[in-house]
Amino acid sequence: MTTFTPIQPGDLLPDDESLLALAEFLHHGVRPRMRSLWFALLGPRRRLLPVIAQFEELPAEPGVPFVAQLGRIWADAAPPAPAPPASIVLMLERPGAEAVQDSDRVWRAALHAAAAESGIEVAGFFLATADGVRPLTPDDARPRRGR
Repeated sequence: MTTFTPIQPGDLLPDDESLLALAEFLHHGVRPRMRSLWFALLGPRRRLLPVIAQFEELPAEPGVPFVAQLGRIWADAAPPAPAPPASIVLMLERPGAEAVQDSDRVWRAALHAAAAESGIEVAGFFLATADGVRPLTPDDARPRRGR
């Protein structure tokens, strides 16, 4: 049985390992039956803010209005200036195996663009499936050649 260390607002998440622990905590070993998106905002020095949300029943590919609205939500929830810019941890959760799909790449690109337009750095982007949680890296985001 997998155990999960509770993560709470105010916790420091200084590195990739701690961001993965957050994503695993949110995923909690479930077998997703639908596509959903989790996000958690980090404040100064990468401390977890009390802003964690999940959007369920997402389509295979993101719609422009939805992604633009997410960007506005993130910007509104981020600490106001002159605080250091906020960052965000994103986790796309979906049924199926952990192999990266084209739709995962499209979601990653759209969410990165929304964060950039909102002035928020993406601290980590994860893919969660029945196989577990893994980072969705820039290398994963590149379409495969030879298809």
